[in-house]
Amino acid sequence: MPSARVMPADLSGCRVRVGTLDGFAVAVTESGELILRLPTRSAEFRRRLMSWGCVVVAGRLPKVRAIRAHGSRFQLKVWQACQRIRPGQTATYGAIAKTVGCRSAQAVGTALGANPLAVLIPCHRVVSATGPGGFAWGLARKARWLQAERDGLAG
Repeated sequence: MPSARVMPADLSGCRVRVGTLDGFAVAVTESGELILRLPTRSAEFRRRLMSWGCVVVAGRLPKVRAIRAHGSRFQLKVWQACQRIRPGQTATYGAIAKTVGCRSAQAVGTALGANPLAVLIPCHRVVSATGPGGFAWGLARKARWLQAERDGLAG
């Protein structure tokens, strides 16, 4: 299973490192103070991640400077292509496949399904040629996140 690490981000003047360590999600201040440590498979972690996702999508947090996600070369190429899709915009699985030099839109969908940081690697912006496609966190959330991005751009 892919793992991921998020590098320093400036969150309202407070520098925080967020990432994973030995199966735990951790957030550490610049001074080294541990402010969050939860098992990555726990319900509490998923709940917090979902709430962070809504904040990130709504644009209320500054951009994360760098993301180091660990996956296959193909997965990394797909995830990087997702990061180039502008907020509120979408691209099809087939378009991403073409971008990364692959013939299979289904392979792109599989790579997106393994995305360890769906909040920060915006796979919700990738859709099927005939509809919304899939999303591990549910199609209703995918639609809400896209709409939140569009509303944020309009407002």
